[in-house]
Amino acid sequence: MTSVNPIQIMELNKANFSKTDLQVYDTIRSNPNLVIHKSISKLAETAGVSQPAITRFVKTIGYERYREFHSDMAVYLASLQTTVEQDVSTPGYFLTLKALIDSAQNLLTVGYMQRLAEYLKKFDRIYASGLGKSFQPAELLEILTRKSDWQLHAVRSDFVGETCEQMAKSDLLIIFSVSGTSDIMRYLEKTSGQIMLVTANADCPYNDIIDKSVVLPYVTDDPESSSVSPVLFDIFVELLTQFMIAS
Repeated sequence: MTSVNPIQIMELNKANFSKTDLQVYDTIRSNPNLVIHKSISKLAETAGVSQPAITRFVKTIGYERYREFHSDMAVYLASLQTTVEQDVSTPGYFLTLKALIDSAQNLLTVGYMQRLAEYLKKFDRIYASGLGKSFQPAELLEILTRKSDWQLHAVRSDFVGETCEQMAKSDLLIIFSVSGTSDIMRYLEKTSGQIMLVTANADCPYNDIIDKSVVLPYVTDDPESSSVSPVLFDIFVELLTQFMIAS
């Protein structure tokens, strides 16, 4: 059984957070062990909020009770420690990839992917792009949808600006960017179309011009330095295509 990643669950729900929720989120995100080692009242004190605010926060991210959140966090943090302590003869890349896929499995559920496919259905034309290695999933998405009814086109980074200027309100541009800070992001303000960002950075500085974000998990301190991130992009594209064609 894979462990639920409460940290990534928080990030998926971040768009719905109140100011108080963000205080709780920032406190837990900076040190998840606080959930394990402090009581709910002490956690509230550390976050500078009331105890009921902690209860409301866990309900916002989908938990019925704080103890369920506490339990998932304990199991998740223990699973990370177990991964670190595994046989050193196993290449670290595969251990990291396994932890990444376990987290993704709990995030990219059937319901979530179905809602994403329904969101994509409302657009007349869909474009996809990315810079460097992040262009590969854009190309893969075009290839996998060629035999479907979807009008999806991979656009190289050199042509993103021109594409943005020509897009209508009924068009969508999907940007693949691990950090959400690549050079092509500066073109996004010039479009009448919609923008969907697939990233590993929930705190992308361009969130104010992004219409929809898909925040994928990462297991290193810095998502940009994780060599397995492009692998997860491809997994996400394969999975998304299945739901797009089935919808």
